[in-house]
Amino acid sequence: MPAGHPAQQEAAYEEIKAVPQDAEVRARIRSAAAEVAAHLPRETVPRRERLTRLARRVLMSLGLPRRFEGFTMVAISNGFWREQFEAVPPDRRLLLLPKCLRDPDRCRGKFDSIGLHCAGCGACIIHELISQAEALGYETIVAEGTSSVIMKVLEGEADAILGVACLDSLDESFEPVADLGVPNQAIPLLRDGCERTETEPGLILELMTAHGGGSSRATRSAVPLLRETRSIFEPERLKVILGSHASQEALHGDGAAAGPMVETERLGIEWLRCGGKRLRPFVTVAAAALGRHGTAALDPRVDVSRFVSDPVRSLAVAIEALHKASLIHDDIADDDEYRYGRRTLHRTHGVGVAVNVGDWLVGVGYGLIVSQRGSLGGDCVADVLDRLAAAQLDLCRGQGAELSWLRAETDGLRPADALSIGALKTAPAFDAALYAGLRASGADFDAALIRRFSTYLGEAYQVLNDLEDWRSDDSNKIALGRDVLAGRPTILRAFALQASGRDALARAAETRDPERAVTAVRALYAELGVLDKARALVDRLRERCLALADEAAPEAIGELLRFLARAVLRERTEPRTSGA
Repeated sequence: MPAGHPAQQEAAYEEIKAVPQDAEVRARIRSAAAEVAAHLPRETVPRRERLTRLARRVLMSLGLPRRFEGFTMVAISNGFWREQFEAVPPDRRLLLLPKCLRDPDRCRGKFDSIGLHCAGCGACIIHELISQAEALGYETIVAEGTSSVIMKVLEGEADAILGVACLDSLDESFEPVADLGVPNQAIPLLRDGCERTETEPGLILELMTAHGGGSSRATRSAVPLLRETRSIFEPERLKVILGSHASQEALHGDGAAAGPMVETERLGIEWLRCGGKRLRPFVTVAAAALGRHGTAALDPRVDVSRFVSDPVRSLAVAIEALHKASLIHDDIADDDEYRYGRRTLHRTHGVGVAVNVGDWLVGVGYGLIVSQRGSLGGDCVADVLDRLAAAQLDLCRGQGAELSWLRAETDGLRPADALSIGALKTAPAFDAALYAGLRASGADFDAALIRRFSTYLGEAYQVLNDLEDWRSDDSNKIALGRDVLAGRPTILRAFALQASGRDALARAAETRDPERAVTAVRALYAELGVLDKARALVDRLRERCLALADEAAPEAIGELLRFLARAVLRERTEPRTSGA
């Protein structure tokens, strides 16, 4: 999307997202796009900027208007992926359809957290397409957005995506899918809207049934390493890794029935197994695999499990154990009610139990690392422990600074203060996870560069977390404006204070009614452009991360850092700034 103010970006994008209504024009664009895509290197996915340049060139050569630019970009991307998509067997593909294809007056389908469950009433084309796809072995989802689709991919239920959506949705989903390196084919709706939209059934069926031989070229993908990381936390594998670090009753018996002697371990293991993106252990696994084996670890055709050693798996669990411990303690400090869509540990079992479980996870984390000294060497383990200890101290300093600021009840917060607090709470964990994997790989790497990268990544991640406070999520029991109600020193608060001073923010939040207070602060943030400032800051920090990634050596480490900068620093949805 063009640079500039979000409103200007939206207006500019409106000018390039028309879908040709003439089938012959669509065919001409797709043919020319396929020719252009055939000459693209296959190692990495073409970024949006390159697709834009190529699309303009195609339209110019065909004498067609720029309003078809978005459609042409999709066509070029399809051409890039077509061979690899066809190489995936149909029973390893997923079909994503938009719910707006249904007839809302006649539809008998039911909605849940995933999407629409088609009742097969025949009132629209959805049932026919689903039936054809499932007969071929496809997984099918009828929903908006890509989160459910990506989870299917990461859980190993699909290796390629056939998606039907409006150009707006395809634009939003491009980066997540491109960053993962998932073969895909996208079909823009001919006519979009909220309901009774139109598509191209013939083209969908053509792509649905297309199946070629194996592809001789493969685009780098993070999916195999992400799947490998997730598999480490499957119950049976986790039992083996935890080994002597937990009692046999907690690992193999019925912990709940065993009583108080194993309650701490049982709750700790349960917390370790549940929820989360597994982002930090993935960082360790990927850093170790890429540091030792280079970009070969990103080849989707190979068995990446052979690139991940048992000692590295133990390091990954240790990193996650320490992270989960920090979350338990953070939830207590903030008195949060929900985590991973369930009530927090201190809300269900009490603060004392939660503190103890967190402490147990800290012990497990350090114990797992020390136990690898025979495999990784004493010097390596000592270096990893030193980095982790420094990370934990920084985390405590950041959390302590936030708590101290809350007790002081002052509105002298500056953006630099908020950024420093956030960085201390987030950056060290990324640094330690990267360092642990790279150190275990034996690779020669620039530890100072990794620390600088992690600082920028952590700062931006915390700003995104502050923005997330304005995105409602019913499935995860998240309400808007929790940070405002708690008075936390966020970057949004600092920007507001900088722009308006204490009085304006105090007046907005002075009501005793929490909902009215959140509404008033949200309106003030919108008036002051606070959210836009925060997004602009994320963009700047992301660019700094990408610049450092370009400096990193060897190439595989730079590839990992680029992936993290793009995949981690992405706002899932626009926070709401009005009462709508």
